[in-house]
Amino acid sequence: MKRRLLVIIIAFCVSFVSMIALSLFSMARFSTFTQFSDAVDHTNLVIIDIRSAEVALRDVGLTERGYMITHDTLYLRGLNNSIDSINKYVDTLEKITADNPEQKKNVTLLKASVAIRIAAVRANIEYVDTSSSTTPSKFYFDSRQQMIECSHQLRAMRLAENKLLAERTQGQQFYQALTTSTLKYLLVIFCVITLILFAIMIKELRERIRYQEELQTKVIDLRRSHNELQEIAFAASHDLQEPLRKIQVFSNMLLYKNSDLVTEQNKITISRIISSASRMQLLISDLNALTSLTKIDEQKEIVDLNITCQYILFDLEEQIKAISASVDVYALPLIKGFPNQLAILFRALLDNSLKFTRDAVKTVITLSCETINGHELVSINPSLAHKKFYRITCSDNGIGFDNQYINKVFQIFQRLHAEESKYDGKGIGLAICQRIMANHEGYIIGHGEPNMGAKFKLFFPVED
Repeated sequence: MKRRLLVIIIAFCVSFVSMIALSLFSMARFSTFTQFSDAVDHTNLVIIDIRSAEVALRDVGLTERGYMITHDTLYLRGLNNSIDSINKYVDTLEKITADNPEQKKNVTLLKASVAIRIAAVRANIEYVDTSSSTTPSKFYFDSRQQMIECSHQLRAMRLAENKLLAERTQGQQFYQALTTSTLKYLLVIFCVITLILFAIMIKELRERIRYQEELQTKVIDLRRSHNELQEIAFAASHDLQEPLRKIQVFSNMLLYKNSDLVTEQNKITISRIISSASRMQLLISDLNALTSLTKIDEQKEIVDLNITCQYILFDLEEQIKAISASVDVYALPLIKGFPNQLAILFRALLDNSLKFTRDAVKTVITLSCETINGHELVSINPSLAHKKFYRITCSDNGIGFDNQYINKVFQIFQRLHAEESKYDGKGIGLAICQRIMANHEGYIIGHGEPNMGAKFKLFFPVED
């Protein structure tokens, strides 16, 4: 599962990087295409301005000759307009060709030629106005020569711009085709990657659905097995009670009603039978109590553990006085849980501490609480490290235990002491505690040192 998830993450990362790279490449190509398009538009603008300057230059010649022939002042007005136009176009050419050194040089020469041409035209007009001769003056021929010079310069500029236009148009067409093909390839690659990832996701989804169905089937089987085990445990605990009671009753009848017929050795044997039957009866009761915890019929409530422990200490008062024990209960939190189960939990812990005491040492038991993060539970589940818990610690200075057997103490019917030991116990109390903590989505861990004491920590999740 983790490997497939890693493959999907890597595939997404590769596709993401590929899409970014292709997009950047496409943007670069599109930017270059835009630059060439702008350059083509700029060249066309220069060519249009050159043609306009050529037209204005011809208009100057036409109006000049018209005035020479007719002496009509309307031609003078047209001549002045043409001169203003050609000056305007030359100034525009100077601005829009500032980035082209060759054309900038040509514009400088054109500007000088136009100035000479206009000066010659004005001198010729003045000559026409003051002379009665019909023969063209020297100024007329000078202006014609300058017009030819200006035309040549404008033509050279137009040819240069046409050449530049051809180069830029070729570049524009090339990058236009490249941009189009890049976008096509980008779309194809995007579609391919998307289809691959879609296929991977569909496959993963099918696997998850299949896994979920298998898990659901196993959960149903597990519930069925669990219910069957509960029924078996319930039936066994109840069905075994009757034979045990009969063993006790008939043994007592044999022991007391026919005591004169029973030898002393047989009386001892019968007493052991009764004792074993009683012990078996208690084990069955405890087993029934443990199995009943797997089926929760009550609702969770807000439980004040301080009050719960007060009631428990009141019930254990005689036992505490009998061994002169000291039980200190510090401030405990409010827990949302099952009141009866929490009472069983703390009673089992206190009863455990009161049971396994050391001789000649005053028994001291403490219950305390603090709010912490679940760093101590990392070995159980690493995700618990940053969750908040109420850690309730029950510690004593009893006989303790070797910490290497910590897992054994939570197993059912597992005792660290021999059957003939003076310490009474059936090895089910801590198993019940662990079951109750599981019902509260909590955890219990223990730590012990021989002849030093034991410490059990209860971790209840802090609810918002």
